[in-house]
This record gives sequence, C-alpha cells and structure tokens, in this order.
Amino acid sequence: MKKIIPYLFILFLIGLFAQSCRKNDLFTKDAVSLQFSTDTVFFDTIFSKLGSNPNSPRSITLQVRVTNPAANAVKTNISLLGNFYGLFKLNVDGRAGTVFNDIEIRGNDSIYIFVQAYIDPVGSNTPFIVSDQILFETNGIKQDVDLIAWTQDANYYQNEVLDCNNGNLLWTSDKPVVIYDSILIPKACTLTVEAGTQIHNYNRSCILVQGTLIVNGTIEKPAVFQGSRLDDDYKEFPGQWIGIRFLPGSSGNVIQGAIIKNGYIGIEVDSMPTMGQYGLTLKSSIIRNMSACGLLNYSANIYAENNLVANTGLFTFIGELGGTYTLIHNTFSSQSQITGRKDPGFYLSNSPGRSASGNILFSYPLQIKVQNNIIYGNLDDEFFINNDANGIPISNPILENCLIKSKNSSLNVNGNILNKDPKFINVSKAEFDLEANSPCRNAGTNVGVLLDLKSRNRNTASPSIGAYEVQ
Repeated sequence: MKKIIPYLFILFLIGLFAQSCRKNDLFTKDAVSLQFSTDTVFFDTIFSKLGSNPNSPRSITLQVRVTNPAANAVKTNISLLGNFYGLFKLNVDGRAGTVFNDIEIRGNDSIYIFVQAYIDPVGSNTPFIVSDQILFETNGIKQDVDLIAWTQDANYYQNEVLDCNNGNLLWTSDKPVVIYDSILIPKACTLTVEAGTQIHNYNRSCILVQGTLIVNGTIEKPAVFQGSRLDDDYKEFPGQWIGIRFLPGSSGNVIQGAIIKNGYIGIEVDSMPTMGQYGLTLKSSIIRNMSACGLLNYSANIYAENNLVANTGLFTFIGELGGTYTLIHNTFSSQSQITGRKDPGFYLSNSPGRSASGNILFSYPLQIKVQNNIIYGNLDDEFFINNDANGIPISNPILENCLIKSKNSSLNVNGNILNKDPKFINVSKAEFDLEANSPCRNAGTNVGVLLDLKSRNRNTASPSIGAYEVQ
C-alpha cells in the first residue's frame, strides 16, 4: 500500500501539469484573424452639458468583443491610430491607454475592449463626424475596428432609405444635415431642400435619387452640398464625398440656388426619363472642386441655365451615350487647380451602349442646344463632340454665341468666339465674374434669360456670354 501512494501522487502531478498546458493555453505563431463583435463602433450621442472637465467622457461606454477562433492562444498588439488625438480612449483587459502590447487571448476565448469618446462640440471647430481606428496586429495579421462619433447637433442619416410615408420629405435650414455612407430617395418620394440648408457628406457618401429631388436655394441663401470637415484646410478640398446621382427612371428633378462642392462627381444623371420630361433642371448653381467631373450624363435629358462649373480634376461636362442637352448661359472653366489633364474638359458623344463583348445594346440620338456658354480651360482643345459612326447620326446641333477654347476652326460660326481669354476676374480665387473688357461682353444672343448667376439684370438684347453679366 505504501508503494502505491507515491505512484498515485505522481499521476496526480502529471494530471495537473497536463491541465495547465491545455491546448488553448499554448501560444501559436500561425497567422490568426481575430473576430470582432462589430466592425464599427458608433457614438451617435455626445453629451455637451457635462461641465468643463476634459477628463470626463462625453459619451456612453461602448464595447467590442474580440474573439480568438484558433485552438491555441495568441498574443496581439492593440493600439489607437490617433486620427483625432485624445478624442477616444480605450480600456483593454482592465487597463486604460492607447497602446497595449502582447495582450493574451486564449484559444476559442474572448476579451472585451471598452471605448469612450471625449469630444466637446460646444464652441469648437470639431467636424460633424470624427473617426479613428483600433488597430490589431496578431502574428503579422493586421486588422482594425472603426470608431465613429456624431459630434454636433444635426440631423444624421446613416446608410438608409429615406422614409417618405406620405410621398414627401422636407429638409429645413434649422439644423445641418449630415450623411454617413449614403442615402436613397426612393421611388414615389420627393425630397425638398429649402434655401440655406447645409448638407454635409462623410467620406464615400453619395446621395442616390430614384424618386425626385427639389432644391429651392437662392443666391442669398444657397443650399450647400459639401463634405463633413469644417476646418479651414477642408473648406475647398476636393474628393471628400462622392456626389449626387440620379438613377434611371428618376425625373422632374430641380436644383436651383445650390452650391455643390468638394466631391468626386458633382452631379451624375443616368438615363433618359420617360415621357419626355427633363431628368434634371439645373439653374443658378455652382459646382466646384470636384476630383473627376462636374456634370456627368448618360443618355440624359437636362436643362442647365446660369450655372458655374469650375475647378474639376478631369471634366466639367460629359454627355455620353447620346442624350438631350439644353445649356444656356453657363460658364464651364477647366482651368483646374487640382491636377493635370490630357482630354478636353467638355465632351459629348453619340456612341451606342455596348455589352462586355462589344455588341450594341441600345442607341440614343445626341441632341444639343448650347447657347451663350463659356467653355474654356488650360488645354488647346477644351470642347469635343464624338460623332460615332455606329451611333445615331447627329443632326441639327445648335452651338451658337459661345466662347470656346478649341483648335477646331469649323466651330467659328454662328457667333461663336474661339480661343480668346474670357478675362475672368480671378480664377485662383474662384471669381468668375468678367472684366469690363471681356470679349464675352454683349456677344451673346437673346434667349430670354433676364438675370445672371448673381441675380443681376442682363442686357437681354445683347447679353454677355456665360453665367455672369459684365457690369
């Protein structure tokens, strides 16, 4: 009996050792992708009335569960990227900080990260949306979880279809509108935007229109579509959001008195509406600081009057796959401050739509009425019409009393002016009024447009070319 007891004791110790070295306690060096309870932590409420103590959180505490799906344990490094230093704070495994090395997660087990926001929107220049990232590095695998906070009093929309139960929705100017990701105006819904409304769009956001968009801005109180950053470096910075896109079937859209700026494509109109309606009527508006294009149209039917499209990275205007374009008293300036270009800034084409294999699927005629427009830029050729032999032949285009930068001498008819400097006041300061000695003065034809882009009276008998009347 005495001999058996030592053996039993040894077996007991071996069992303890085996228990302490279970598989999920052994650290693996293999590549492991952690799993997260969410890919984005949203703080949609920031409390602004919590006193002046900067060390007090101004949000509820949110958590991220981090799971190791492997059978073996791992060590991971966790850190806060620090896009907005000090605005987010972490607590990992009971420790507060911004950098945590060699955090252990047992096999098939989890840890929790607690996050708080320390953002004071009162009297600050904080953007409407601030973002950061929690970074993870596990055996060479890098992952992240986004942190997003709504910071100021505004109406926020996050990746949603607008609720238009009665068919109408109104955005007023009492609060800014902030869009994260994208919104969709559905069919049978009309969204009306009143004068003075400020619409801020976060990175990659897009306004999609299946129904109808009506913008009722004025020169004195424009409706402004822009990015979500408020600091000075971003006030005129392009590429902050995608733009406004009118989807096939959308019609009756009217944008008047708007400023659309700092995006990728200002307005995109996709496909001709039914029953001969305009897909878009655009009046007395400014599109500027677009990374790619100001007005992009596919087989569209639009009317544009008294608009400025300027400082676009590639194109001011594209009319592709045919379409009907009536353009009266607009200024298209391709004197881009963004990037170099090789192609004309103003482009029209009657090319047919083709399948991926090159088969023609559809063809629409290209019909244009372009009167009293400035089409100017840095290149020798800023105006091009592609008359594709495979498309419907272009018939009876109207192009008259326009100032055009082009080497195509055949355009020097119908009162058009070729290759003369329009004499803008100051392009670098986005002042596109015309000097008193501009060749555009009294060079237009009477088309019945009584006011210019600044609501000043036009000389209707012989108006100035472009969006602005020479004073």
